[in-house]
Amino acid sequence: MGCCGSAPDRVLPEPPTVSEHEAFVALVNEFLDDGNPKGWKIKKAWPAMYRKDGFKMRVALRRHESGNANMLLRADGKFKGATPQEFADFLLSVQALPGYQNSFDVETLPDGCIKYLRVKAPGMKARDHCWKYTFDKREDGSIFACIRTITHDKCPPNQDAIRAYYYNASLFRMSTEEEGVMEMTEFIFQDLKGGLPPWLMNAALPAGTLQANAMEMKHLAEKRSSGAPS
Repeated sequence: MGCCGSAPDRVLPEPPTVSEHEAFVALVNEFLDDGNPKGWKIKKAWPAMYRKDGFKMRVALRRHESGNANMLLRADGKFKGATPQEFADFLLSVQALPGYQNSFDVETLPDGCIKYLRVKAPGMKARDHCWKYTFDKREDGSIFACIRTITHDKCPPNQDAIRAYYYNASLFRMSTEEEGVMEMTEFIFQDLKGGLPPWLMNAALPAGTLQANAMEMKHLAEKRSSGAPS
């Protein structure tokens, strides 16, 4: 297993030389203030009020150090009534992804798993993924989760789909300031490759992130109303 191959014109990031959590902490410690050295730009500032669906979010972007034209996204969110375990579980619910076609479990790991999945958006060639999930349930009740594209003998690239690249590192924790509120910080980097221009992806990232989290809150609300176990 290792990092996936890349198209000749796009450089993809290599896995970190430190642990995924250490790499995440280094990103969290980057400043977002105006003039910050990493070039973060806040695309959506913290709103004054929670949305009707029970969350609020700040979204920022910066160039990726690999040189890839797709940007790195940081999202900080606060979610009423949610728990770290619910959000960690939702990451594994690949059937809820837009355009989901199929998936299967590739391997079980001591701290997570590897999954294959395939999705297709209207008017676009299908994309498929081989994702390594790692979960770290920490002593303070928080959960650190990471999804990273890898290669695996059981799910080689297929000619009828474009093997996309995806990275998501998230920390879910209960707020110490607001009762019943879960806080999240996540970093996302993706390259769907093919002919999709990176500038279009970058422009869609802030709104897409809000939409994805709205979908998650809707999923959790429906799950609770149906009486399904958490």
